[in-house]
Amino acid sequence: MNNSVVIITGGSGGIGKALIKKYLQDGFFVISADLENTKDFNNKNFSFFQCNVESEKSISDLFEFILKKYSRIDYFYSNAGILSLGDENSSNYDWEKNWKLHLMSHVYISRKLLPIFRKQKFGYFLITASAAGLLTHIDSITYSVTKHGAIAFAEWIAINNREYNFDVSVICPQAVRTNMTKGREKNVAALDGMLEPDFLVEKIQEGIDKKQFLILPHPEVQNYIEKKSSNYDKWISGMARLKQKLMDNK
Repeated sequence: MNNSVVIITGGSGGIGKALIKKYLQDGFFVISADLENTKDFNNKNFSFFQCNVESEKSISDLFEFILKKYSRIDYFYSNAGILSLGDENSSNYDWEKNWKLHLMSHVYISRKLLPIFRKQKFGYFLITASAAGLLTHIDSITYSVTKHGAIAFAEWIAINNREYNFDVSVICPQAVRTNMTKGREKNVAALDGMLEPDFLVEKIQEGIDKKQFLILPHPEVQNYIEKKSSNYDKWISGMARLKQKLMDNK
């Protein structure tokens, strides 16, 4: 019997729900941490804990629940996120919401999780970021900036915990068919294809098996990163042209 324990934030839909399905099928104990429960899993290994990942107190309560129930953590997916469209005039509320969900939630989780992993000498911390955090999202400044922050955070954690026997990955897909992308099937992020959540989970597992820090379910993203880093000015000009082209086609 597999006694591994997996925690998934943002488990009520999309990527989170697909992860829950995968790990339950594999016989893991799974805890979904979200504001909203999912009714899709009638499985004795499934637990739900109502958690607001924007709140450090709520995350502390989550860890108290996990350790009381299982006394260990094998995988922690810090997965919750939102998409708020807009430019520099986006509301302070949108900025704060994106900041808390896409960066501070990982900070709050790491404060509780990393001491456990260091003591266990095993574990896997996975952060769902986005290709937008490596490149950009031309329709959302708040999403782009805070996903950049999430990747920078994951890099720092990976570098500064190398001597401990646990792993860190950051997951950076382009478009995935979820509520976040509903009605945006022709958006720039979907130009290389809209991945189904179950297929995305397969790609994530491939990255975990290889212990890759950067998990890129859309392989084209690696090429875009290399082009960006080799000539920033050319990349910015190209992205500006792409934005204009998309606006012209609307």
